[in-house]
Amino acid sequence: MPSSAVIRMPAGSGHRNDQRTQRGFRIGCCRVCTCINLEFFVSKNGILKCFELVLGWFCQTMLVQFGMDSAKDIGEAFWGFLTTCSAFLITTTILLLCYTISARTFHLVRQSIFEVVYNGLACAMYLSASSYLGFAVNVFLYPKFLLFKTTGGIHSAYPAMTAVYYMGGIVGLVYGVDTFVAYRHMKGFS
Repeated sequence: MPSSAVIRMPAGSGHRNDQRTQRGFRIGCCRVCTCINLEFFVSKNGILKCFELVLGWFCQTMLVQFGMDSAKDIGEAFWGFLTTCSAFLITTTILLLCYTISARTFHLVRQSIFEVVYNGLACAMYLSASSYLGFAVNVFLYPKFLLFKTTGGIHSAYPAMTAVYYMGGIVGLVYGVDTFVAYRHMKGFS
C-alpha cells in the first residue's frame, strides 16, 4: 500500500465524537449530560453491577434494620457479614459510578486484573459469610424463634436473617458470574 494512500472511515463508524453525540438525554434539538454513559446500564456488565449493588444494599439494610438487636446472639457471623456487605457495597458503588461517567474507565479497568480479583474475592467472601451467618442463625436464633412463636411473642430477626443469608448466597453467585465475565473480557473473548 502506498504511503500516500488515505483510509477514510465511514460516517458513524465509531469515531469518538460520533459516540459522544449519541450519549446523554435529548431535549428538543440539544443533548444534555453527554458525559453519562447510559449504554452501560443495558450491557451485561452493567446489569451485573446493578444486581450486585441492589442485592448488597438489600442485605445490608436487612442486617441493620432487623439484626442489630440479635447481633449479640448471632455473634461474629453478624459482624462478618455486615463488614463484607459494607466493603463490597461501597466499592461496587464507586465502580458503577465511574463506569457510568466514563466508558474509557470501564474499558481500562475491566481489561485489567483488578475486576477479576475484586469479583472473585467478593464471591468468596459473600459465600463464606452467608454460610457462617446461616449456621449461626439456625443454631442460635431458631430456638428463640420457636420459643417466641409458641409463647405468642414477635421475634422478626430469624426470618429476616434467613432472608439475608439466602440473598447473600445469591449475591456471591452474581459476583462469581461477574468474575467469569471479567476474566473473559480481560483475555479478549468478549
